[in-house]
Amino acid sequence: MKKRLHALAIDDHVVVLEGYHFMFKNLKYNFNELNFVKAHDCKTGYEAIQGFKGKPFDIALIDYSIPPFPENKLFTGEDLAMQVRETMPKCKIILMTMHKEIDVIGSILQKVKPEGFINKSDCTTDELIHGFEEVLSGGTFYSKTVSDYIARRSKGVVLEDIDVRIILLLAKGVKNKNLGNYIPLSDSAIEKRKYKIKRLLEVKDDEELIDKARDKGYI
Repeated sequence: MKKRLHALAIDDHVVVLEGYHFMFKNLKYNFNELNFVKAHDCKTGYEAIQGFKGKPFDIALIDYSIPPFPENKLFTGEDLAMQVRETMPKCKIILMTMHKEIDVIGSILQKVKPEGFINKSDCTTDELIHGFEEVLSGGTFYSKTVSDYIARRSKGVVLEDIDVRIILLLAKGVKNKNLGNYIPLSDSAIEKRKYKIKRLLEVKDDEELIDKARDKGYI
């Protein structure tokens, strides 16, 4: 049995931190002492990471959207996660976010390679606890939004930035005939891209395209 679990949680909502603390106190993972350190922004998160260099955390639970610490070029939870990776290579990282945008998800997977990656809107409390236990036991845990992104990427269904820009413009009410005023492509090239996007997302018209893209987290 592991005698102590050394955990770090970073979130800018006190009630969320207290919730995580409660969950960790009730995990089925084998430990008999919990040292649970809380931080509420990039600055206090950085101070916690630097302050515990000699006693690395076993697990770090980090929210993506937290107040920045620009003096140290730390602007998101992703930046703090990279600090943990560099400072405590054996620490298991779980990223938490409400974001569904593919650029955010893709960047975190590529750079941080977290053991856990959870969209907050995907999981119940019981599912969160299961995810924490899975990561502590040496596994990985990705919530539905992240798993869906990985599945789409494996099938080649990942839109390029310019495709996402087209959908965003349509969602804002820009007419097809005016897309060329915002996108550096000819009208025929834009139409070809729209056709490709619709085939990838398996939709027939612009309204379905916008709804599907929003549901999949592209916009």
